Amino acid sequence: MLNSKLKKIMINIKSIYLLVLTAMMLTFSSCKDYFGDVNVDPNNPTVVTPSVLLPTIETRLAYLVGGDASRYSSIMTQHIAGTGRQFVVIQNYGLRGADVNPMWGQNIYAGILQDIKQLKMLTTDNSPHYMGIAQVLEAYTVMLTTDLFGAIPYSEALQGTSQLQPKFDTQQEVYTALQALLDKAIANFALSSPLAAGSDDLIYGGDATKWTKFAYALKARGYLHLGLTGGSNYTSALTNLANGFADASDDSRLPFGAEATANAPWYQYNQQRTDCDSNTTYVQTLRTLNDPRLSVFGLTLDDTHPYFTATQAQPLMTYTEMKFIEAECRMQTEGATAATHQAYLDAIASSLSDVNLSGDYATYVGQSSVDPGSANLTMNHIMTQKYIAMYTDVEAYTDWRRTGIPALTPNTGTEIPTRFPYPEDEVRYNSNCPKDVTIFEKVWWDM
Repeated sequence: MLNSKLKKIMINIKSIYLLVLTAMMLTFSSCKDYFGDVNVDPNNPTVVTPSVLLPTIETRLAYLVGGDASRYSSIMTQHIAGTGRQFVVIQNYGLRGADVNPMWGQNIYAGILQDIKQLKMLTTDNSPHYMGIAQVLEAYTVMLTTDLFGAIPYSEALQGTSQLQPKFDTQQEVYTALQALLDKAIANFALSSPLAAGSDDLIYGGDATKWTKFAYALKARGYLHLGLTGGSNYTSALTNLANGFADASDDSRLPFGAEATANAPWYQYNQQRTDCDSNTTYVQTLRTLNDPRLSVFGLTLDDTHPYFTATQAQPLMTYTEMKFIEAECRMQTEGATAATHQAYLDAIASSLSDVNLSGDYATYVGQSSVDPGSANLTMNHIMTQKYIAMYTDVEAYTDWRRTGIPALTPNTGTEIPTRFPYPEDEVRYNSNCPKDVTIFEKVWWDM
């Protein structure tokens, strides 16, 4: 049941969902590149207000995270299996540049990031909180993009006709820029903001304190991703976690609605298509551990699925993820200590609570296969439990690439893809796009 806050904002967003989802439908029939209409000057946007742009950006981002980004990455992590049409091909690692054209072009660049650019242009000294929100959403979107594709256009992107072939920044350069961007967001949230978001902010209702926590949580995620490039990143992640989410009430989630035009992305997909189903690898992992989440995550994918409901609040980042980040970083920096063990148990408890199974916690962790005790805890325990908890989350794909946990057998051949292919349109029209990069090549942080 939606809580009172979600009920209050649902009435205000029905028309926004209709607008965004209609735009998305048109997107999939479009052949424009990710710069959008080159006859439109991005420096002189149509007159809109921040309160109109913000919910559109947030909804589109949530739909991206719970849509193609989730489905494609979940094939790789074996959370789901492709069982029909296009997804049989993707199940066998036939993901092509044409498959990600809409995701990269219309949704990420010409959609979310272009709208964020306009939102930032509309902010003034009177509205630093809107600027802070825009900066966090930009950092989240760009981090997601670079994690999936590697080097991406960023510093020269979104310049309209003045730069139709932007350079591809290295992943290292992008991550450095994103950490600085999040620092700016945190500074903006600390300022007085006479003009601030309210019900138009579908995630936090304009609560600058929660947005600040989200910024710190995202910084921690970013440092975790870079752990293999330098051990100090684990310490930096822990430092930022201290200012991140305090409990599940801080979760960054966007609620969807009961009306057909406002349904959550996975529910819409399951209702309209029959291309995917639960993967037996994931289901067997749950069964082996006598995991109570089998009754929620492990069922057939259709419109009766208990997790993928019409009104699902799509998670962007959660307290559950934060506790798993803490457990991993502590394991990397201090080993199997009492604090590492407690973070691990807190993460499991939070995950069970997320799906209303808190009553099963004691029995579940009473198994030595789940809780071997503080001294015997391993990285395999931590990452296996995170893999279970982050069901269909894109972050599970990043985790698997970083750690190799769980050990997965390729659906076909000898390798599982470790990145998405560059879009066909980008390869064709941007001479700066890296050529001949296969989906089996690792991104920079995956050492």
